[in-house]
Amino acid sequence: MPRYKIADVVFDAELMYGYTAKLCEKYLYSGSDKPEFTAVMTQKDIDAEKMQEGAEKFPDYYLESLALFRKLCDYTLSFKQGIIFHSSAVAVDGKAYLFTAPSGTGKSTHARLWREMLGDRAVMINDDKPIIRWVDGDFYVYGTPWNGKHRLDTNTRAKIAAICELRRGTTNRIYKISPQEMLMVVMNQTIRPTEADKVDNLIFILDKLLTAVPLYRLECDISEEAAKTSYAEMVENADK
Repeated sequence: MPRYKIADVVFDAELMYGYTAKLCEKYLYSGSDKPEFTAVMTQKDIDAEKMQEGAEKFPDYYLESLALFRKLCDYTLSFKQGIIFHSSAVAVDGKAYLFTAPSGTGKSTHARLWREMLGDRAVMINDDKPIIRWVDGDFYVYGTPWNGKHRLDTNTRAKIAAICELRRGTTNRIYKISPQEMLMVVMNQTIRPTEADKVDNLIFILDKLLTAVPLYRLECDISEEAAKTSYAEMVENADK
């Protein structure tokens, strides 16, 4: 049975399909830490994924990988003060910047423009579904194997320096927004549980996150100039 370490959570997984094992192989763990739980994947888990909107078109082996991710996110939310956050997370000089937006808006493209602009200074932590955790009073973003269509991730973590919502615009401008303005953005980009205790956990984490981390909105086109605009405000001018 393979053992993994994802978002600093060690767990065993009893898998049905080789696809999931291949997807997660970069996160295999051989250290001395004991597993915190065992994810036993069953056809019931796969059938539950088929109930999600649009999921019925995907093969069972792919749905198993999503079911495993759901189990990990559930455990992380319940016991590790962590959430999934649909975003592109880039680390620059060891600090993480998260770009979020509905699919197709251009967050992956914007993250790519940062990497092209900054070269080796920029590391792609995850291009789709990173996990955020509150650890010892700080928020960190972690790479996961669920990394988007471009398959971009790194098995690492970085302290979050800022979160930025992207919106399409005809000119490039960036400005800070309040936790209240960002709340529904983040809520729409995470897995929202139905159990009352887990909902309480989610609200607690979001309240901490949105008051601890600088929040921005970037209205932009898809261009190098847009990347320069966001970088200047979020990185170069962050401490001024």
